[in-house]
Amino acid sequence: MSEAHALRRWLGSGLDAVRRSRGTLDAINVFPVADADTGTNVYLTLQEGNRAIARLPADASHRDVAAAFARGALLGARGNSGVIVSQYLSALLRVVDAKGGLESIDAAGIADALSRASEAAYAAVGTPVEGTILTVARAAARASTAVAARAGTREDAIVAAVDGAREGLRLTTEQLPSARAAGVVDAGAAALVLQLEMLAETIAGADALAHHPEVAWGIPGHRHQVVQPGHPGHGEAHGGAYEVMFVADRDEDSRAGLVTRLGEVGDSTTVTAGMGLLHAHVHTDHPADAVAIAESVEAHQIVVRSIAMSVVQDRAATGVVALTTCPGLAEPLADAGAVVLVVPDPGALRKRDLKRAVRDASGAEAIVIAGDGALLGAAHELADKRGKPDLVIVDTSHEAHVIAGVAASALATPGEDVEQLMRAAVATTTVGESTGDALDEDLDGLIGPDTEVVTLVLARGIDPAVGDEARASVEARSPGAEVAVYRGGQEWPPILIGVERAPA
Repeated sequence: MSEAHALRRWLGSGLDAVRRSRGTLDAINVFPVADADTGTNVYLTLQEGNRAIARLPADASHRDVAAAFARGALLGARGNSGVIVSQYLSALLRVVDAKGGLESIDAAGIADALSRASEAAYAAVGTPVEGTILTVARAAARASTAVAARAGTREDAIVAAVDGAREGLRLTTEQLPSARAAGVVDAGAAALVLQLEMLAETIAGADALAHHPEVAWGIPGHRHQVVQPGHPGHGEAHGGAYEVMFVADRDEDSRAGLVTRLGEVGDSTTVTAGMGLLHAHVHTDHPADAVAIAESVEAHQIVVRSIAMSVVQDRAATGVVALTTCPGLAEPLADAGAVVLVVPDPGALRKRDLKRAVRDASGAEAIVIAGDGALLGAAHELADKRGKPDLVIVDTSHEAHVIAGVAASALATPGEDVEQLMRAAVATTTVGESTGDALDEDLDGLIGPDTEVVTLVLARGIDPAVGDEARASVEARSPGAEVAVYRGGQEWPPILIGVERAPA
């Protein structure tokens, strides 16, 4: 039997516990926003960690297992809770490994592991809030430390940690205003309690918690009053309507500065670090600013989504993934319901980044549309491989086609074929580009009497006033046509053009 058998068993059972409770965790999610995805985010985070373990040989050491899980969870972390859980478990695993693995760790080692994990969770958050996963983490650490101080057994230490965590979970309803209003416990804290319960069963036996009181996740008979999606549950005035996440190849020394910078553009900021990687998460009303920060640290896996749209979308339905080289398009594309993967350098796109965006969009089927040839090729390559979700690729590689296709998907009514709507929108959109020196002439060859919308996507540094000039030109050629101008922020070309005409 591998020395890491117990470690694998715990991490696998932790994933299973969240999978079984995923729907309930999503339903009680009201902090930091009521976006009904905490269970899903934590599940996907743990799933990535366990997938990394599954790629190891059966006789891998506990050090290899701990490192694989930590890296997988860090790269795959979703949402505020997922990012914190990944950091918490990574810190805990480092101590477990240093103590010789789960089979060898004693009460003092358990207390040390839980204390280090709690500290790491607090350090990951820009503005720690009590009554959350952080409070429960600290309660577990304190309870286990008390047992270790009186020379208790390792079994006693981990069971006490669960008792402390459960009591901390019960208190979150009163400590967190949004949870109190909804009559629930904090969803992220509940997910962490599940991990600790599985750890207790792994160390102390399947019946270790049989006679210890559990905590109800909701107040019986209480009518949930969930806060409006897109607004911060803890009442911070600058809370954001968009979620931006990214990963960068940076070390721990960069973490504090990144927390500060992201905190200036939004809230619910978490930044975790480990193995030369930083994983950042922020809610913001200005996604382009957050993306700019991501670009400044040469980030990859820059994912943007609308929090409000994510609440109303059904993960069992077809999701839309928009791949764009234009940071400024993240906001309008997310507003239309797409999960947006911003890739400033298409040649540097990593397969796992695209896979993540696809999984975030849908659990069943996803439609991918790309604004660049290299991104389109990567999408086709992923689609050719078997697995879920199934991928449908809209064959185009121009940013104006992405705008038209995603806009069409947003107008779909229940039962309509989203793919066909997107393809039709692309088919009726003629695209081009301009250096700006002869924009009138460039537009002249594209505009006709049946033109309905002219889209201009401006590169970084291009004066938005060109839009006013274009409106005059378009009005002369096609009266009544709409002109939409976006600050795309691409490097080249200076102006991307899309001209949508009325269907035949």
